[in-house]
Amino acid sequence: MMDRNQPLRTGSLRVLVTGASSGVGEATAKLFARRGARVALLGRRPEELQRVAADIGTDAHTLVADVSDAGAVRNAVRSAIHVMGGLDVAVNAAGVAGHVALENLSDDHWHEVLQTNLSGTFYVAREAALHMRRAGRGAIVNVASDLASVGAAGLVHYCAAKAGVVGLTKALALELAPSVRVNAVCPGPIDTPMVRAGLSAAPDPLAALASKEGTVPLNRLADPEEVAAAIYFLAVEGTFATGTSMAFDGGTTAA
Repeated sequence: MMDRNQPLRTGSLRVLVTGASSGVGEATAKLFARRGARVALLGRRPEELQRVAADIGTDAHTLVADVSDAGAVRNAVRSAIHVMGGLDVAVNAAGVAGHVALENLSDDHWHEVLQTNLSGTFYVAREAALHMRRAGRGAIVNVASDLASVGAAGLVHYCAAKAGVVGLTKALALELAPSVRVNAVCPGPIDTPMVRAGLSAAPDPLAALASKEGTVPLNRLADPEEVAAAIYFLAVEGTFATGTSMAFDGGTTAA
């Protein structure tokens, strides 16, 4: 069993990151790689995964899979374990969003967001956790959201999914202790391609950006690299943290 008083050694880590083709997932994969870890990049877009892998170098492996597909996730996680010789850290950063008014929120859209953001997190965590528990060590970090604890109009599906991720994190942490730690980070608005795409669709993108920044007490969006640093802490350095959901939101949930 892992010595719980010692952090995982980054230079020997085998790390799986979902949503690794952009945003927080890409930043997280690159941070672990810079600190000596071997990384497996999981996502739906092979060209973008190859771009990230090329930036990282020889210790990056790409896995094309949709996290909403349980069978594809099972095969991908097993492939990551095979190619890296094990798995020490899994980061669930894959997600989809999009504002939809309640009257326009179709069953299909509801299921898409819940299946990707919540079920996808579960599928990856389940496969990773079963391996880690057998190995006697490991850490899982799930990317939730500040909207797990505060609602937002037009994001009923997203809020529900991210609240589910927080509950999933707590339950897994209790079931997998003491050998596997499970935590979540709950970012506020992040400057990612997905967020920028949503802002660019507004009639006045600059005004939309200013409005979004104005909802954050720190008056700005987070950089993906900042969120990656919080994920790294929970995975590697925060050795007494399990079942926690770290608010990393610039103050959006402080009130």
